[in-house]
Amino acid sequence: MTSPDPFSASYTEARDRFLAAATSSGAWVKSHTNPHAKGPNGEVLTMETAWFGPDDAGTVLLNSCGVHGAEGYAGSAAQLHWMENDGPGSLPPHVGVMLLHAVNPFGFAWGLRGTENNVDLNRNWLDFDQPLPENALYDKVHPLLCPKRVDDKAVSRLLREGAQLISKHGQWALEDAISRGQYTHPDGFHFGGHQQEWSIQTLQKIITEDLKSAKQVGFMDWHTGPVGDGDLIFLCFSPPRSPAFQQAERWWGRAALAKDHVDALWGSKRPSRRGIIFWGVEQALGPDRTCAGAVIEFRSSLPKMNAADALRISMLERWLRFEGGLDAPEAQTYLAEIREDYAPTRASFRTNVINNSTRAYAQAISGLASWQYADAAD
Repeated sequence: MTSPDPFSASYTEARDRFLAAATSSGAWVKSHTNPHAKGPNGEVLTMETAWFGPDDAGTVLLNSCGVHGAEGYAGSAAQLHWMENDGPGSLPPHVGVMLLHAVNPFGFAWGLRGTENNVDLNRNWLDFDQPLPENALYDKVHPLLCPKRVDDKAVSRLLREGAQLISKHGQWALEDAISRGQYTHPDGFHFGGHQQEWSIQTLQKIITEDLKSAKQVGFMDWHTGPVGDGDLIFLCFSPPRSPAFQQAERWWGRAALAKDHVDALWGSKRPSRRGIIFWGVEQALGPDRTCAGAVIEFRSSLPKMNAADALRISMLERWLRFEGGLDAPEAQTYLAEIREDYAPTRASFRTNVINNSTRAYAQAISGLASWQYADAAD
């Protein structure tokens, strides 16, 4: 039975609806419990997997949501809509689908982007026995991003001193320093952690144990955030002109993955990255298996007036974690503002999410079938 609105009001509702739809669709379901944290009402926090198709499918779509917890609502709605509208019943022969729900259940439940350790999972899939990536310029901007209060004084300082740093280092260098990931300030922006998080360890286990039959894996990882209204940005982290990148172009179109087009939708040149889940999935699959796909952003935010506006949501999350606390008088107002940025309530956003995700699923699954047949022919 199709839900009138696939968007849920809370993590718990989203999880329950996911489990109900997966079970009624005949999926093979597993729950993985985070032993390190609880939800705001003391609830158990879990990451779910739902498998559709043959148990030994050699070609599989791996689709995740909630890597950045509070961003999980749109991806969860897309997964629910796909399940409830006969997505599982229309799979091509020999193609499987694994849905990963709430990769970061702590962030999803609390309405925050990072994990219980303030870790950005898309900076955390690294070998922590090796030297960690450096980000020297972040040291200079960290004090500006982490005020005791997010008020007019803090904003004025950020704009004033930020402009000085831009004058010295350039606009993109500063943007890159803020968002590329850093490993020196646990209370800062895009902290990559000092060890692998529970979510990353669990993902590695899932890929090793539950995808062992898969020879070809298509990867779709739902996110939200950039300015827009539910339209998609395809971020393919495979090397340009590589077979994997070309495969993704066949599924979603060369224009959708073109660098200039992506940068225009993103709003600037994309920052550099280390430790992202896309590369981690490739690594976990190993050199003898093929992986292609993209991190896919549902554009969600309203336009920002200046740099302080653009950084405000991250500043609010950081303040709630390390200054005011999640029980502060301002907490509910700040959490509502974060939620509206990542998961807007406006009808146009929700309609576009469902329409665009439905199309992206169909393109990827059709492409996976063709990919398999082409490989068999070779």
